[in-house]
Order: sequence, then structure tokens, then C-alpha cells
Amino acid sequence: MSAIGTPTSSRRADQPRAGRAHLALLLLAFSAGAADAFAFLALGGIFTANMTGNLVLIGMFSRPQFGTTLVGASVALVFFVGVLYAAFRVTVGANDSPSGTSGRVVARLLVPSLIAQFVASAIWIVVPNTTGLALHLVVIALSSGSLALQTVAAKKLSDISGITTTYVTGTLTTTMQELAERKSAGQGLRVLSVVALPIGAIAGTATLLLASAAGPVLPLVVAAIATILLWSARAR
Repeated sequence: MSAIGTPTSSRRADQPRAGRAHLALLLLAFSAGAADAFAFLALGGIFTANMTGNLVLIGMFSRPQFGTTLVGASVALVFFVGVLYAAFRVTVGANDSPSGTSGRVVARLLVPSLIAQFVASAIWIVVPNTTGLALHLVVIALSSGSLALQTVAAKKLSDISGITTTYVTGTLTTTMQELAERKSAGQGLRVLSVVALPIGAIAGTATLLLASAAGPVLPLVVAAIATILLWSARAR
């Protein structure tokens, strides 16, 4: 009797952890939207999460101030790709899922991500009205590296295919594929993750309008909440 009941009890115990992990993934998507809004509006019209957008910007040579855009987008790409590779390397073999969130992923990916975001925010706040290209590039590098870490963390921690937190083209593709094939597993979370990104961008834009110094702080705070949720959801 107890042998039969144990798996069911285990699944029930996993449900709250999975719920917290799914909420954390949505918060990370929101944070990425806010971070991209800040970067695009305050750091020279580039992205620190959406690398597809940066690749397109690099090719738009007729755009005003293309030289600055080229440098900024290139720095974002280099740091995002470099940190992405390093993050996958340090988590090789990690067995992570919302039902058993690994403290290793939180410690090795999300904590360093928060540190990078904190340093970027501190630079932006301490040096008000930052307009110098050099400082912009430092903030871009830190933000891009931070979001690369979040991207890997989301991939490691999601138990639903197609969930991403820094870009949604893949998520939209998977959503439409599953819809066409009459599959419903995970569709709700996919749709919510897509919606969370523009909502984050709206919030990030509003934050810049209300208090420009707080531009990078919003994604930092939201990502910190997500990290706390994931830490609390880890398997005991």
C-alpha cells in the first residue's frame, strides 16, 4: 500500500516547487523585457537580451549613428555569447527541473547574474546622466552577460519545451506547433512567458520616464525575486 502511495505523494510534494519555479521563469521573462527596454532607450538603441535584434541592427548601416550602434551591439553579442558558452560549461551534467531545482544552477548562474546586474545598476546610479560611450559599453557588457546567465538558467530549469526568458521567437514557434498538433501540455506557461516580455518592456519604459536612474534597477529587483523563488523551490 505504502509503495503504491509513495509516487503520488512525491508528485504532490513537487507541485508547489514546480509552481514557484514556473513563476520564477515568468519573472525572468519580465526582467528581460525591462532590461531590453532600458538598454534600447538609454544605451544607444541596442539590446542586451535580444541578440537577434542586435544582429539585425549590425546590418542597418544607413541608421543614424550607426557606428555607435555597431560597437554597442557587437559588445552585447560578444559578451552574451561568451558568457552563454561558459554558463553551459559550468552546468554540464546538472539535472535540473522545477520539481527538483538545483542549488548549483542558482549559485553558479543566477547569483553571478544578480551581481553583474547590481554592478551595472551601481554604475548607472553613481555616474548620473551617463553619456560616455565607454561607460555605456561597460553597462552593456555587464547586462548582456547577466542575461546570458539567466537564459541558461531558464533552459536548465524549465520542464516545458520551448520556454525562453530572453527571446520569444522560439517560444512562439513551439506554441504554434503544439497548437497545430493539438497538444496542450505547457501551452499556458509558454503564452504567459511571451506576454511577460512586453509587459516587462512597458514597465521598464515607464521606470525610465519616472526615474531614469532606476532604469536598470527594475530588472535587477525582479530577477532577485525570481532567484529567491527558485532557491526556495530547490529539492531538499
